[in-house]
Amino acid sequence: MKNMKDYLIEIFNEYKSKYFELKIWLNDNAVSQSWGMGVLSAYSLEPYRCELLGYKPGRMLKKKDCSPAAHRQRYFMDINNNIIGVVRYAKFVDVHKEWIVYREFYFRKDNEVIGLLFGSTGENDDDANLNHVILVKLDGDIITDSYTYSDDNRFSARRYLYKDNVITNIEERLWLGTYIERYYNIETEPTLKITENTSKGLIQIYPSN
Repeated sequence: MKNMKDYLIEIFNEYKSKYFELKIWLNDNAVSQSWGMGVLSAYSLEPYRCELLGYKPGRMLKKKDCSPAAHRQRYFMDINNNIIGVVRYAKFVDVHKEWIVYREFYFRKDNEVIGLLFGSTGENDDDANLNHVILVKLDGDIITDSYTYSDDNRFSARRYLYKDNVITNIEERLWLGTYIERYYNIETEPTLKITENTSKGLIQIYPSN
């Protein structure tokens, strides 16, 4: 696991100063776009990222041509219809006549997808702080594992267990100063329900009570 953390640190160091170059790369490679809305993003590279925190994710909008608004996201797709970039609109600053945004960039490399999540900055700014690097492992179109490294040196790993191509369990390991293990159960019928196995029994995570 240390090797994977080192790998993410290498990615972090490679891209932390390339915000401007990534904006150019996205502009050159995006061929279509769509929109989403919600306090939390409608898209997450990691399965059930919002729900594991007890929150409901945003939703994608059917309308393709929208305008920026608070809690609205703009998604950019490549020629294969894969999401390669996201702009999340936070708030409009009247003094500067500019939106405060969060940008995300995604690209595929062999059987991996790498996500770079930057912090807030002005929409026209060419520099931002790289907050998180996410990497997911793929087996075909199925995500088997995900890893996250943060700028505060925190590291986490998740393994996704499937039955009939549907996620049934998630194993999570976190290095947050102390080592933590968590095990989640995923039920999708009749509606999504996530519980965590603990020493005190099952605790419902989503929907939150």
